Amino acid sequence: MRASFILACGAVALASVATMVACAASGDEAEPVPPQQEGGGSALPDADVPDVDPGEDASGEESTCSEAGWCPTSLPDEDLTMKDIWPFPGRALAVAESPTLGIKVLEWEDAAGAWKYIDDGTQNEPGFGDYIGKAWAPNEDELYFGIAPGYVYHGKRPVPPATAWTWTRHPLESSKKSVGLDDGYPTYPAIQARYPALGVWGTSKNDVYAWHANTVYHFEQVDGGGGRWVAEYVADDPSSPNERLFFLGAAGTSADDVWFSGARSQLGAGCALVVRKTAAGYQKVADGVIGGPYWPCFERPGVMRIDGAEGWLTDIQAIGANQFLGLKGARDVVKISAADDGRYVVDRAPIPYAVTPTGLSSLWSAPGAVWLSGWGRVVRGTDVWDGGAYRISTISRAGEPINRPIFQVRGASNDNLWAIGARHAFHKTTP
Repeated sequence: MRASFILACGAVALASVATMVACAASGDEAEPVPPQQEGGGSALPDADVPDVDPGEDASGEESTCSEAGWCPTSLPDEDLTMKDIWPFPGRALAVAESPTLGIKVLEWEDAAGAWKYIDDGTQNEPGFGDYIGKAWAPNEDELYFGIAPGYVYHGKRPVPPATAWTWTRHPLESSKKSVGLDDGYPTYPAIQARYPALGVWGTSKNDVYAWHANTVYHFEQVDGGGGRWVAEYVADDPSSPNERLFFLGAAGTSADDVWFSGARSQLGAGCALVVRKTAAGYQKVADGVIGGPYWPCFERPGVMRIDGAEGWLTDIQAIGANQFLGLKGARDVVKISAADDGRYVVDRAPIPYAVTPTGLSSLWSAPGAVWLSGWGRVVRGTDVWDGGAYRISTISRAGEPINRPIFQVRGASNDNLWAIGARHAFHKTTP
């Protein structure tokens, strides 16, 4: 199914109620609880799926890798929960959490076939590390990531004869006096798990943004080689004391084409939030009005409301100038484009419930394919804007389904992909 429509400011549409699913929250990864299906009962994340394509290769013999070519890699400690990853040809940079080690930063090298730690340990000093945010790497020699209580770490590869990565950290001076878990690490009802409202992304190594709770920051160089994070936009119009606004992701192609995704949330209900930065400054593109506890999202005057699965707009990725893909309500892939006349064109490619009854938590796109991950599975969408379909990309360990969350799928190409989560990191190098 594909829905395509044009929304101008003030367009009216109906929202659907978000599906409730479950996933492991930070600190609970050691023994995650399987998600619940709608109507009760435990879901079987890799059970047979009726009336859909069963996978990419349903007849292969059992091997170390899954039938679709997802191969497990050996982590340096078994209790690591891999949270985000940035792949490059021949290597990858990742951030992880551990109940025994705290926050860790890792590098994978194809040549060595192994992961190694590259952090300096300061991220686990007292007062740090309650949760980790989204990471971003402008190249294979640098990595940024957000970390509680509201800092950004920046690491650089050593220049010989130095052997260790160098790390600096800068605070995000919040628009509030303090940002608690409910603002910086809110619970996302669509997956019944916490989702970080904290992260970093940039258009280049010299144009880097961060977000924390309801605020977008831009890194500003200062004399002497240092820098600071300057607040550039604050979403500060809650409709009630119980309502919260969060930023959850960013994407774009240049300093004058940057999108920030997020949510307006209250007591289990949520509206997708989109803010765009152009040469003219920041503009709110999408928002909504929450009708009440667990009620749909209604139209907000002056901005568009994105139709489809009710819920937050989480992972987004630019696919061209003035255009991005996003994961909305854990169930819909949406494409939003800026038209020349100032309007915004929205295409929606819903993911069938039969393919993923437990919803999805991450998105990454490459030419011809959209990759998504959720509890115990990876989903591949092929040509979904041109009559294509979604199907399960089989993933397993020792021939058995993965009954743990897969927090992020991301790649450098369709034949260099990673799917990471609680105690696992799978690498796919086949088309």
